[in-house]
Amino acid sequence: MRREYFVPETLTLWNAATPYPANGDLVYPAGIEHTVVHRAGRDKYRFLHDCAIVAHNGVLFAAWYNCPEGEIVGESLIRGRRSADDGSTWSGVEVIAADRDGKGVFYVPVQFLSTGDDLFAYVSTMTGHDLVVSCEAFKLGASGALSDWVPCGTVAPLFLPNATPVKTDDGTFLMAGRCAERTGQLPMIPAVARSKAPLGDWEVVRLLPEGVLPNGRSLKYPETTLVVEGADVTAFVRNDHGFALLFLSTDGGRTWRGPFEQNMPLGAAKMCSGILSTGQRYVVFNTPSDGYRDLLTIAVSRPGEREFSTVWKVAHGFSEVLGCGSEWSYPCALEHNGMLLIAYTSEKHHCVVARIPVASLIGFPPSRE
Repeated sequence: MRREYFVPETLTLWNAATPYPANGDLVYPAGIEHTVVHRAGRDKYRFLHDCAIVAHNGVLFAAWYNCPEGEIVGESLIRGRRSADDGSTWSGVEVIAADRDGKGVFYVPVQFLSTGDDLFAYVSTMTGHDLVVSCEAFKLGASGALSDWVPCGTVAPLFLPNATPVKTDDGTFLMAGRCAERTGQLPMIPAVARSKAPLGDWEVVRLLPEGVLPNGRSLKYPETTLVVEGADVTAFVRNDHGFALLFLSTDGGRTWRGPFEQNMPLGAAKMCSGILSTGQRYVVFNTPSDGYRDLLTIAVSRPGEREFSTVWKVAHGFSEVLGCGSEWSYPCALEHNGMLLIAYTSEKHHCVVARIPVASLIGFPPSRE
């Protein structure tokens, strides 16, 4: 029997007292800079997607999954670069996870966790396109050298990680993602993995216990991201039937209510979210536009508020400066040294990082003051 949900028509995510801006009125935050970390095609790997970024012991790590030609075709491995100067320059390429024994394992995608002196990479393994088997952990080796990553085994079966793990007030790590019902099936169920230890057994909690929406429809790519505030957790879930859905937890991700509709145009693509040091909630997402994923945006709340009230552009259209675009998608964000760093994909070929002064995200854009 399918679980019954009470679903309000709309959960207010955008402050109703603030008019939502038209795409043509959006502007960039002051001081934003963009850097291409890696351009695919300069070696045999022409496909690049789903970037991640983390700071660990003063060094930035950016990573993605690479394939020789198409998405998860022929080979898929996790590669990355490092920066010791806050992203001004980047190291040579390193390999984090790869099918070194030729067993036909695809590694897709990666999420980082820096905790204490340890840096972990969580990567799902697949037997084919989106056919997830498990989530595996890798630990940066003692030498810290490029490509010195130690396999640590399975931490969660049938789970694909979508977001950087977040530590709650009681010390539990929450990692948003999606999961499959069984081996050989697509990961079409939004989920959150929970663990007290980075290498412990992560409990995978389904946001849809029966795996489908109340109307019986499935979510094709329910990529998930979280905002964690004490025991209150909000999950944003990609919805290819419309705008993103929300799920709510009041017990640190143990149980969930939803799905809820909401009143923001969060397009059908992976998002990332969190809370800035200013107390502002944020979500980075693709705003629907005339082009395919050609408008990447960030919405922020006022400090201490739950509802969003401002939207800024992160990337839009073709960039003459970067020499790439116009597709920008699959963001991962990190606050570091007064900047919000957003790593994302361009055209499924390049890894780009936007650097935004956090102070620029307070207040309204000039055109709306």
